[in-house]
Amino acid sequence: MQVVVTVNENYVYPLKVMLYSLFSTQEEPVTVFLIHTGISAASVEMLKNFSSSYGGELLEVKIEEDTFAQAPVMAHFSKEMYYRLLCPWLLSDVERVLYLDPDMIINDSLSSFFHMNLGGAALAAGRDRPAGMDNRARLKLNQNTVYVNSGVLLMDLEKMRERNKEELLLLLEEKKEELIYPDQDIINLFWEGSIKVVEDCYNLNANILFLKERLCTPFRKKVKRYAKIIHYAGKEKPWNNGYKKGMYAYWARAEWHVDPSKRFLLAGRCLLEPYRFVYGFYCLLKDHDWKRDRHGCR
Repeated sequence: MQVVVTVNENYVYPLKVMLYSLFSTQEEPVTVFLIHTGISAASVEMLKNFSSSYGGELLEVKIEEDTFAQAPVMAHFSKEMYYRLLCPWLLSDVERVLYLDPDMIINDSLSSFFHMNLGGAALAAGRDRPAGMDNRARLKLNQNTVYVNSGVLLMDLEKMRERNKEELLLLLEEKKEELIYPDQDIINLFWEGSIKVVEDCYNLNANILFLKERLCTPFRKKVKRYAKIIHYAGKEKPWNNGYKKGMYAYWARAEWHVDPSKRFLLAGRCLLEPYRFVYGFYCLLKDHDWKRDRHGCR
């Protein structure tokens, strides 16, 4: 299995936690391509040694510092989000990769997902599930198009290379004033009609959970059977103080192994799970689109 990550120095620690969850759940060897511009040599070496200690391999792909220097960056995003767009051309000898954001916990084997038949599609991804925003309409996508989240992308690089990189960069330049979720918007626009939509279990957003997921959250066996990838998308992150959103215990379990010195802190934060569950119901009542969503735990 070949995985791609794109981070800066600020995300090295969360990446380490995500990689632990990845290596500890896979049944086949994993090679990770780290695409970056400015991570220190010491951090790269640490990540290589950490990956090796769990039977994985981490390969560095360093690109020019000014890559995407003029592209729009806003809110809690960074320019590294754009690097995933270049995977087909940066990894010219690779046929297929799985891109993963660092703010994730891998909860189960991804082999069946990684090797799935894409049916001629260039990518596979899970639907994006925002509260209160119709991104399909905002980008004027076709009525039957599903707007997907770019945090998990199964890429058929050979198929993607059939499109022109310059055309993609031109689209980014043309649309930069309209973008809200920059790289994600571009992926949905550029690859419209060539994205296979997969189940929510491959990109379950812990920060925007829906009715059945809220009900299932205390009963972790149900969640564990369903959620292959838990995604802590949004501004609030589980490695920061004051995290109020869902499914923290999954992150804490992985971080516990990565940094044993934090065990008392992590245990204390886990005691707040009942509060997070109540807060989750508040968010549900405030933000949930009751008519649109019917997916969740099984």
